[in-house]
Amino acid sequence: MKNEIVLRFGIWRFNDITHDEISRILGVTPSFVLIRGEPRNPKIPMPAKENGWLLEATSDTTTSFEEQMNILLKFFEEKKDVLKPLCEKYYSEISCAVFTYFGNEESTPWLHLDTRYNNLVKELNIEFDVDLYCMPNDPS
Repeated sequence: MKNEIVLRFGIWRFNDITHDEISRILGVTPSFVLIRGEPRNPKIPMPAKENGWLLEATSDTTTSFEEQMNILLKFFEEKKDVLKPLCEKYYSEISCAVFTYFGNEESTPWLHLDTRYNNLVKELNIEFDVDLYCMPNDPS
């Protein structure tokens, strides 16, 4: 199996605005939403602890971190004026999950955050979270 990276932007901890209003303000449909008290998804019946609006950089998880981050940074640059008030009022985060598979002959994916990233997340008040997973290469 190929190594995978899931990079997404999320807006969290809102109760005075709806998911649809966030989508309208940003002019984009989220990849998925979490609604406080409702199941996270069919595979995880545990209820969501808070509201979340999430946008994945791409559905292709084999795309490099750099390419995915550039997609998000372009979105931030294009939407900065409407995004900033949301990020100031609600918790906003870029979350990155890196899945590496044993014995797949690939090197470990690298994560590099450059000046463009640093300037935008500082201005917009967006945090960064990374989770690393080492997975068996056998899908069974």
